[in-house]
Amino acid sequence: MTNSLLTKQSEDFVFHTFDDTLKPQIEDLLSLGKSAGADIVEIFLEKSDNISLLAEQDDISNVSPSLGIGAGIRVFLGKKDGFVSTNDLSKAGLLFALNQALGMLGLTIGSKNNKKFEGLSDLTDYGSSKNDWLNNSPDLNESTIKLIEATGALAGKNKNLQVRRASYSRNWQEVLVAATDGVFARDIRLHQTVGLNVIAQKDQNRSTSARRYGSSGNPDDLRNWDIDKSALELNESAQKMLYAEYVEAGQMPVVLANKFGGVIFHEACGHLLETTQLERGTSPFHNSINKKIAHSAVSAVDEGLSNYAFGSLSMDDEGMEPQNTLLIEDGILKKFLSDRAGSLRTGQPRTGSGRRQNFSFAAASRMRNTYIKQGSYSPEKLIESIDDGLYCKTMGGGSVGPTGQFNFSVEEGYLIKNGSLDKPVKGATLIGEAKEILPRISMCANDLDLAAGFCGSVSGSVNVTVGQPHIKVDSITVGGR
Repeated sequence: MTNSLLTKQSEDFVFHTFDDTLKPQIEDLLSLGKSAGADIVEIFLEKSDNISLLAEQDDISNVSPSLGIGAGIRVFLGKKDGFVSTNDLSKAGLLFALNQALGMLGLTIGSKNNKKFEGLSDLTDYGSSKNDWLNNSPDLNESTIKLIEATGALAGKNKNLQVRRASYSRNWQEVLVAATDGVFARDIRLHQTVGLNVIAQKDQNRSTSARRYGSSGNPDDLRNWDIDKSALELNESAQKMLYAEYVEAGQMPVVLANKFGGVIFHEACGHLLETTQLERGTSPFHNSINKKIAHSAVSAVDEGLSNYAFGSLSMDDEGMEPQNTLLIEDGILKKFLSDRAGSLRTGQPRTGSGRRQNFSFAAASRMRNTYIKQGSYSPEKLIESIDDGLYCKTMGGGSVGPTGQFNFSVEEGYLIKNGSLDKPVKGATLIGEAKEILPRISMCANDLDLAAGFCGSVSGSVNVTVGQPHIKVDSITVGGR
């Protein structure tokens, strides 16, 4: 490699624009890795510009800006890989990182072998129409005003709201991916999310309620946010649950609402369909392709294509275009989610699912927009089919075990009596295991909707979408009192 990806002017490094002018320097670096004996060499370059704000009551309590720049270098030899990240993008820094990654596999630059690198393809630039996204996003002053407006709207709804919080984060990322299989691609990503949280208290009664909204690729998302609608929804939930009685524990049928109700499928099942789980041998579905794992009412997909959805992307972090991946069709498992490493180790075809939080993580198979597809029933039909059960309108937090065991709290729930919604109840927890619950999802409504969230795994925290229509689970363990 004859030139650096950075030029030195006095004592400062000036980062070059991510474009095809970097092609010769990147090809030199990839050639060195290939000539050292690696089967595949991949470089991930990233710049990021992020900010997060928190408003508590009527004041901004936290402002956290962050800028990032760096590279992740990954080399493969057979089914093994070595990964090193660095924020030193000088020639010496990148060579050092490459040598470190090669050394993990017992390879060194200068070794003699017959492996040749044929060069990169022409740059595929998914970001060419997105160069103004950062400048067109709300600045600090505009974002601050919007959050204070939100907490103020919450205060105006009810005096019982003892705690009012609103948060906003904007994540902007420019990436360039190059690999010895010819991949050479650039993209710009923009994700914005707003969260609202309240605690209502009256005498000895107390309730909490939270919502999160988010989008990708829409600089005007915060500007277009309907604050009054969100504040009204959150307040109504908190007030209804303020005097709710505790639910009695037992085994019963439940109806899970759409949107964020899909978090259980994401956590308890979706992760089990990632090749990272197959590699560990922890997925109960590892030998289940073309076998029935769910009720015939269940079909589920994972995709990165829905306009403005929080998990959408023009390419994954390995430079591959996303696909609409049919995971389950009429209860039958059809496909797993796979990245480059997962494909090499399990034989599953890549699905454009290689994702990472930033340059300091190696990509891994991760979900994007994951949801159960809608059925033909109205939501009311699901409720009418239950004599004695539980309606889970809003889900809270939870935990998931390595093979799909889960427990999730119900933030807003109602008893179902004789086919109708009855009194609100609190303290409910849904407890189960994916392979047991999937066959019990017997009805899916016609009201599919999505919700934004974040997912943590081996390659860091990534933005995702969860979703589903209203679904009926014939029987599940409900923890309570």
